[in-house]
Amino acid sequence: MRAFVILRKFSIKMKMVLAFLSVSVLSVLLLGLLSNYYYSKAVEKEFFNISNEATARLNYHLDYYYQQLQQSTQYLIQNDTIQEWLTSKSYTNVDKQNVEKELRRYLALNYSEIQGMFLISKSNQIVSMAQYFGKLDRFEDEPWYGRPVSPNIIILPTHTAKYEGAYGRPVMSVLLPIYDKETLELIGTLAVDISLQEIDRAFKSSQLAKSGIFFILAGDDSIVYHPNEELNGLQKRQTELAGLKIPDKGETAIQRFRGDDYLIGSSLSPVTGWRIVSLVPFAEVAVGLSSARISMLLVLAIITCLVILVVPLLSNRFVDPILTLRGLMRQVAKGDLSVQTESIPGQDELQQLFHSFNIMVKRLDELIVTNSNLQLKEMQALLKQKETLIKALQNQINPHLLYNTLGIITSMAYLEKVPVIERMARNLADVYRYTAQFTDMEVYLEEELGQLRKYLDIIHVRFPKHFQSRYFINEKFIRCRVVKFILQPIVENAVKYAIEPRGGEGVVIVSAYDEGRDLIIEVADNGPGIADAELQRITEQLEMISTTVEQNYTQQDSLGLANVHARLVLQYGNKYGIKLSSFPGRGAVVSIRIPIHLE
Repeated sequence: MRAFVILRKFSIKMKMVLAFLSVSVLSVLLLGLLSNYYYSKAVEKEFFNISNEATARLNYHLDYYYQQLQQSTQYLIQNDTIQEWLTSKSYTNVDKQNVEKELRRYLALNYSEIQGMFLISKSNQIVSMAQYFGKLDRFEDEPWYGRPVSPNIIILPTHTAKYEGAYGRPVMSVLLPIYDKETLELIGTLAVDISLQEIDRAFKSSQLAKSGIFFILAGDDSIVYHPNEELNGLQKRQTELAGLKIPDKGETAIQRFRGDDYLIGSSLSPVTGWRIVSLVPFAEVAVGLSSARISMLLVLAIITCLVILVVPLLSNRFVDPILTLRGLMRQVAKGDLSVQTESIPGQDELQQLFHSFNIMVKRLDELIVTNSNLQLKEMQALLKQKETLIKALQNQINPHLLYNTLGIITSMAYLEKVPVIERMARNLADVYRYTAQFTDMEVYLEEELGQLRKYLDIIHVRFPKHFQSRYFINEKFIRCRVVKFILQPIVENAVKYAIEPRGGEGVVIVSAYDEGRDLIIEVADNGPGIADAELQRITEQLEMISTTVEQNYTQQDSLGLANVHARLVLQYGNKYGIKLSSFPGRGAVVSIRIPIHLE
């Protein structure tokens, strides 16, 4: 009753302020309490579901990987050479070399993450995939050494491989039983050491929150995999993870770790018996909850301020609309056309003025947006046309070759110990792969020079005695950005017209220097030069491309000078491109002018 007596003494303005403020505060507080409670429950439940799903998915990926490894080795262990060595009572060094060759062939055509492969007989005789692994005393520290032959597949946790050629890398070992394909008798074991490359790639592609991690624990609590490579192969008790209690049966829990609350969950693999553990800071998962709390407090503060400031001004109905309209007009003058006045039905002058103001701003905004859209569409069309033309020109010089075939040739050359063919096939594959990539229109000059060296290396193999290539490129230019694939076509022309006719006797020189803000790259040869008529024809063709490439340039049959010049003009403008100079009887020089862009 006393409160009502006091309220009667307040003015209408004060009563309206108190009423609006009370209702607003109570509404926001009630909404905040309910939202906080239900949101907390929902976040906790959602995380548990996501964590279990993620660990189960990684577990399935890991199990599937080992199953695929087992299936892929079936052809190898049933190979006649392997079977004969395991069942033979005596063998020669040639027999061992044939076994080693089969192991290397399997490695070349299958898993790149395999660190080592070892064929182990029942008498503990060992043949590795590389000859330098051949001494048995080098394997005494390996966990699979000396194990009796087992009919079961055995997966050994992460350990450090200490044999020659392993470089002390952490690996996991998979022991696969081998049976005689005639008698089905157990005759040996195939030990495969696998690096953590595949697991690391799969685990890094799955992430919970910003700093959440996954790691794997073996049955003896040794760490099979952890993003921190220094922990791999260690016992859990030897690391900072010693205080964590890993929940079983796919459960999750909240524990203290590094001074903060962490959500932790695990999933057991039926194949390996290992557990995949997820560890995520609780604060990162519940970031939405903290934001919601802050938002509620902010909304409460804003509403309080609005009630205190706005309600008293409601009495000034005739003055405030004029001031509001003035403020809105100032915003329009600054270019803000998103402003709108409150639409109030009625026929008085202020109401009609506000209505007309809304129509005016809306119409003005529509006109500006329409004009901007038309300009944007026109620019996009021009840019797309230019980009399409550049792509089409690049497609002319990107042959579709069988990279896999070149890879197989490289592998076979390695196996057959023919280094010249191996080097040529690898260089050729690198050059063609480089030309087929369209991710960037520009590359660093050092990338262009790298591919050019691989191409010229092939030419050196073709003309080993007399052909020479030289480079005079200052280090300050190698980080300049250039249009991709502009040097090799020009050097190919030099080889075709200056080197080949002379049986390879000649030199190609690549140099670069700056001229103001431009970079000049020159490709020179000591061939017969270019005839005056041909030089004039090519020069006129290049000049025509410079003036008409944007309008009606058509694709050329040649993949050389015209193509390179067209792409340079499209990318940098018609003041850039290539220029030819000829010195009869002494050679020719092709100059490439581009702007200097360092990054």
